[in-house]
Amino acid sequence: MIRFHPHFKQRLREERGAVLISTIFFLFCLGGLLSLLLFLEQSDLLEMKTQHTADIVSKGARAAGKWEYVDSEGKRQLRLFATTEEAIQNDADIIRGAREEAAILWQLNRSALASEAKAAHAIHQKGEKAYLYRQGFYHVRIETEKSIPIWWGELDAKVGRVSQSGVYE
Repeated sequence: MIRFHPHFKQRLREERGAVLISTIFFLFCLGGLLSLLLFLEQSDLLEMKTQHTADIVSKGARAAGKWEYVDSEGKRQLRLFATTEEAIQNDADIIRGAREEAAILWQLNRSALASEAKAAHAIHQKGEKAYLYRQGFYHVRIETEKSIPIWWGELDAKVGRVSQSGVYE
């Protein structure tokens, strides 16, 4: 039978305690790292959904308000109308005005963002700048806010994404 010196047994107990403390510290650091990675992934998902919604609104608005016609010189021209009323005044054949279509698309798609975020709103045409319609662009900025839980609390993520579609070729 092997006999250990009493001093050796005391050192063995002390080292077991040090290993336990080191293991707890390592697990704490690993949990914090995992929490940060999950936060980044949730914020990336929010950014992706915000960008997707912005693209749907701008491209749908452009497609609805776009009018193609041949001018007096025989050249093909493209124009973007903000409202159906404006298109009727110009005898244009469009589905709906770009701004009207964007409002409809935003209402239909906002619920998907609202279920993920605590706030979501859209800014159309940089505050309704008429010159963008004349240039053939539809511009939308969608901003969302979400509280993302992490290990030690919650962090607020604010995301803003822009999409612009034009009637150019």
